[in-house]
Amino acid sequence: MGSYHSILIAYADAQFDGESYDGPSFMKTLESLSSDAAASTDTHEGYSAWEVALHVLYYKYYFIKALGAAAAIEPYPYPEGNFVSPPELSQAAWTLLHTRLRVAHRAVMDAILAFPEARLDEAVPGWGEPFGKGIAWLCGHDAYHAAQLRNMGVPGLKAPKEA
Repeated sequence: MGSYHSILIAYADAQFDGESYDGPSFMKTLESLSSDAAASTDTHEGYSAWEVALHVLYYKYYFIKALGAAAAIEPYPYPEGNFVSPPELSQAAWTLLHTRLRVAHRAVMDAILAFPEARLDEAVPGWGEPFGKGIAWLCGHDAYHAAQLRNMGVPGLKAPKEA
């Protein structure tokens, strides 16, 4: 595949679980939280870091399916939708979510690598937007939510420095 694949994947990998250009990566931010802190809805938005993590996982699965790679991963194991409450709150469930996020991230990145460039103008099923736009959005999605987590007042994270 062309170089744009390599650039997108490297960026997305760094934002997800690597050396992000924009501060701690998404997974590094999540891993700094205990399961109790992650479950707290005492945030500026009124939802938890856990709900944000499930949101990110949901859209990784959405694109895994849209890109035709759903057979490479277990069926989506949580209630579907945006910012849903976790079905179980425990350290084991929090750790399992981290594992599932990593598996889904790798699967969606592999699906992007395998996706034919000739199909980038086709509409993503259920979205109506082109795959190219959806893939670009997805590759920046983790960076957005890592910053959101750092700014939403999640208990256990340091407050942003005063200017």
